[in-house]
Amino acid sequence: MTGRTHVIVGAAAGVAAASALGGPVAVTELAAAAAGGALGGTLPDLDVRDSAHPLRDRLARVAAVALLVLAICLDATAGWPLARRAAQAGLESIALGAVAFAALCCAARLSAHRSFSHSLLALVGFAAATRLACPPLAPALAAGLASHLVLDLFNHRPIRLLWPVRHGFCLGLCKTDGIVDACCTAAGLVVVAGAALLAL
Repeated sequence: MTGRTHVIVGAAAGVAAASALGGPVAVTELAAAAAGGALGGTLPDLDVRDSAHPLRDRLARVAAVALLVLAICLDATAGWPLARRAAQAGLESIALGAVAFAALCCAARLSAHRSFSHSLLALVGFAAATRLACPPLAPALAAGLASHLVLDLFNHRPIRLLWPVRHGFCLGLCKTDGIVDACCTAAGLVVVAGAALLAL
C-alpha cells in the first residue's frame, strides 16, 4: 500500500478507535485521534530506506505531522483539554514514554523492511510508549499502526508479524498502488469525513 493510503486509513482507524471508546467525539478529540492514527499508520515504514517513490513517502510523513500540528492548534484554541489530560501522567512517565518511543523509532529505522517495525511486538511497544508519554493518543496510534499491518498483509510481500520469528505472512491479494489500494484510501476518507460531520 502507498504511504498516502497508510496515512488516510490510519487516520480513519484512529477516529474509529476514539469513537469506539465512548460517546460523541469533540472536534479537538477527533483531530487528535486522526493525527494519532495517521502517525501510527506511518511508523512501520520507518524501515524504508530505498523507496521507488521517496517524495511520495516523505509527503505521507509530512501529512501525518501536519495533522498532529493541526490537532495541537485545535487543542490550544479549546483551552488545552487534551494536553492537560496528557500532563496528568506526570513528568517521569512522559519522559520515560518519550525515550521509549524514540528508541523504538531508532530500532524500526535500523531494521530490515517488513521485519521488526511490522510486528506485533512493535505495535505493543509503540502503544505502551505512547500510553506513558501521551495517554490520549495511545488508542488512536495503536489503531493506526494496526491498520498498517493489516493493509500490508494484503500485499504479495510478507511481513514478519511474529518477529523475531523468521517466517512472514501475506495474503497476496493485491499490489501497491492498485485498485484495492485506491478503495482503501476512499473508504478511509469516507470514515474520516463522516466522523468530522458528526463532530460538527
